Amino acid sequence: MQDDLEQQWQEWKAELEETWRGIPKAYRSERSIVRSLQCRLYGMMRSWSLPVVADYMPPRVHERGVDVIALGPDGGILYAVCFDPLVTLAAVKSLTSFESVHKIIITTGALEKKVKESRFFLKPEVHHIHLKPFDKEG
Repeated sequence: MQDDLEQQWQEWKAELEETWRGIPKAYRSERSIVRSLQCRLYGMMRSWSLPVVADYMPPRVHERGVDVIALGPDGGILYAVCFDPLVTLAAVKSLTSFESVHKIIITTGALEKKVKESRFFLKPEVHHIHLKPFDKEG
């Protein structure tokens, strides 16, 4: 089961990195990259016939919303995903403030050392995927 989940995360990573590489260099900004990735993940989840909500603001959380949630057949939250350059405390607080089968932070920071350092905010129930679509800036 864990191997299936790791394979799923690797597939997500590959799809999202492909989306990032597809953005023409002249149009890549932190905001345009994150929104493009959010749209791609939304589309992926819709293609799995899941109800999907963008920019979900959990109850009792005022700092940061969740970029994408997908509901399971029972109506509960199956996936909750935040995109950030680094793992942030606000994203972790937001993701851990409600029940979800899978809670994921996807980071886009170019400085891998900073991303690794920011991982201390993670909690055991939050999975982390770091996107690195280019070996060098492309």
